[in-house]
Amino acid sequence: MRIKLYRENGALGSNVVFDALEQGFKRLGHQIVDSNEDIPVIWSVLWFGRMQPNQQIYNFFKNKNKPVMIVEVGSLKRGISWKLSLENINGDGKFNQENHLQKNRQKVLGVELKDFQTNRKPSILLLGQHDRSLQWEGLPSVSDWIFQKISEIRKFTDRTIVVRPHPRCRINYFSIPNVVIETTNPIPNTYSEFDINFSHHCVINHNSGTTVQAAINGVPLICDPSALAHPVSCQLNEIETPYLKDRTQWFEYILHTEWLLDEFIQGTPQERLISSM
Repeated sequence: MRIKLYRENGALGSNVVFDALEQGFKRLGHQIVDSNEDIPVIWSVLWFGRMQPNQQIYNFFKNKNKPVMIVEVGSLKRGISWKLSLENINGDGKFNQENHLQKNRQKVLGVELKDFQTNRKPSILLLGQHDRSLQWEGLPSVSDWIFQKISEIRKFTDRTIVVRPHPRCRINYFSIPNVVIETTNPIPNTYSEFDINFSHHCVINHNSGTTVQAAINGVPLICDPSALAHPVSCQLNEIETPYLKDRTQWFEYILHTEWLLDEFIQGTPQERLISSM
């Protein structure tokens, strides 16, 4: 296979990840090229800032029914584990995570599946996303989505709703009774991490990695079918008595959606994806 790494459109600091991917592709016998590639590898599906040119690349190859490989910051061990997928980075993407399961992945990644939290805040946490992402395709502005979601929630509960916008996507601020807008604060000395406490009565989000984090942290959640956490999601009409489904098999699959740099160098996730084409 001829592989092109679109390094120039990657986030700051992404070269170390592209370097690891390149070593892995070469180890597998693939060729790194500057043009006429079989598979483009782009950074993220956020069509914004440095990554904005990736949208044109993505659309070009999709219109030709050709695969697009995407590398993205992981949500399991942010800055340590990295997603690698085809077509998208959420549940609409292809990770080939159901096949060739590694039984020691939890230990390799150092991720703990926490018990169901029973002592949670009584409020509902409503999480926004970035509306310039492919994950948000076909949706209204985040502000409008938040208003719509609050209206839907109010059909089933009058609990306090804590709205937490994406740290890099502004919303129209508003004043609604029993609705609080929470500010986000970066965590010093981390790879773009922000403080967040998932321990609420229920977490609601469309399809970002926060749904995965909430489920792993033992908190009930409600999300869209396009979210990776949808297999363990509740329905909105169950919001007063939310629960978590059995996460055992789901967790095993999720552990195979993210990888360490050493695994990129070995070519393990690249081989999984290419073999699934």
